[in-house]
Amino acid sequence: METHQTGYMYSEEFNWHNPCAGSLVFPAAEYPWIAVDEYYDDVNRIRQSYNLIARSGLESRLTPIAPRHASDEEMMYSHTPEYIEKLKALSEGMGGKAGPMAYVGHGSYDVMTLAVGGDLNAVDAVMKGEVKNAFCLQRPPGGHATKDSGFGFCIVNNFNIMAEYARKTYGLKRILIVDWDCHYKLGIHQHWYDSPDVLYAEVHQSGVARPDSPHDMAADNVGEGPGKGFNVSIPMPSGAGDKAYIKAFKEIIVPIADQYRPELIFIVAGFASNIFDPLGRQQLTAAGYGELIRLVMDIAERHCGGKIIAVMEGGKGPYMPFCVLRVVEQLSGYQTGVEDVITDEILDPEHGNDVTVDQEQHIQKAKRIQSQFWNL
Repeated sequence: METHQTGYMYSEEFNWHNPCAGSLVFPAAEYPWIAVDEYYDDVNRIRQSYNLIARSGLESRLTPIAPRHASDEEMMYSHTPEYIEKLKALSEGMGGKAGPMAYVGHGSYDVMTLAVGGDLNAVDAVMKGEVKNAFCLQRPPGGHATKDSGFGFCIVNNFNIMAEYARKTYGLKRILIVDWDCHYKLGIHQHWYDSPDVLYAEVHQSGVARPDSPHDMAADNVGEGPGKGFNVSIPMPSGAGDKAYIKAFKEIIVPIADQYRPELIFIVAGFASNIFDPLGRQQLTAAGYGELIRLVMDIAERHCGGKIIAVMEGGKGPYMPFCVLRVVEQLSGYQTGVEDVITDEILDPEHGNDVTVDQEQHIQKAKRIQSQFWNL
């Protein structure tokens, strides 16, 4: 089998996770008066991305990584035994609630262990040099999940599990988690907030909830104890697009990462900030995501031989697959030629998504706060 630089982890079984009936974020079990329509994390959410990657010819340029079922011990790298048993019971029965806006369907636990095991296989493939980087196209998402609760469609925190696995298996001491998804991840925050072993650096949509909510964390949340300075929160006003996100990366995340010198990089590759996401209110385009992954790839080349594992997180809608495609194109070094009409024909490349005054203020505030710990 021909080997390419990018590993690709996917299984149709990931679409067997069928959490509940509902509409967008509203489960029908809790809101019986709503019209059941399309739940956000439904069985088709990532299929369109898989189909575009296949139809574009990009899949043939990727090295397949087979998933496996993660063990209970591996699942407990991030979760309590009691929580794992709760998930098993829900999965073996008719499903139910694992936390706020986080539902388990019948059979979902097997799907989740398969996805997490696939992520760990991707870590092995990258660390052993079988591929240079990897993209894991999977569901359900995981970054919001805490040690004993799901939240926001996330049930098990695969990012914490992967980081713990990399530390235990390969002895890594400096892992960078870059998060460009729409919301702050409390599950990652809680697990690593007092540790320098993982630097969590993220940009998220702000103003969607009260300050310091589980998915909108203020910039002065910088870590505590030995972890102080290793949590980089960059709130961004609703409506921010490519140029604001790229500026935040270039002025804050990239220079911090260069000083941290990561041994491995994980990307919380959520796409809920895409311009047509039904839940988020940001305006990132496929071209913008392509530039963000290029910036992270440059960090990886400088410090860890290009070692990146990007894992699908949030995001939905018919435009999202084009954003996913651009990221995987960049990782693989192969351009499919698939046209992005949003970037190429609708947005003015010179003036669209300009950085506004309030976006600039948010970036500079986060920069001032992080300057206590890093040379910015």
